Amino acid sequence: MSESTKRVNGRQTAGQAVIRYLRKVGAVDEEHAVGYDQLKNIKLTTQVLAYTIANMMEEKVVVRTEDERYYFSEAAWAKLERKVLGSYSFLFLIPLLGALLFWLLSKYI
Repeated sequence: MSESTKRVNGRQTAGQAVIRYLRKVGAVDEEHAVGYDQLKNIKLTTQVLAYTIANMMEEKVVVRTEDERYYFSEAAWAKLERKVLGSYSFLFLIPLLGALLFWLLSKYI
């Protein structure tokens, strides 16, 4: 069984499975886009696959062509990664700055 048709396990999300499959088949631009029938080779339930692709289309990570084919956008993926990294960095910095502020206030007041 090929890697793209293996069942998704606990260490692989549905989004990772879709991205990995699209990269593997070379669907990285409009010219090489694949139809939904080929995406069914990913061993996810139809509901999960449709939900995942719809979410990825909102972020423009998966792009649908006019003739109902799909491809992976590396540029949109990089942009989404930066956005997520920025959000997590912000969540990490808030408690750190709060602790620093608390320490400064307790030391000098």
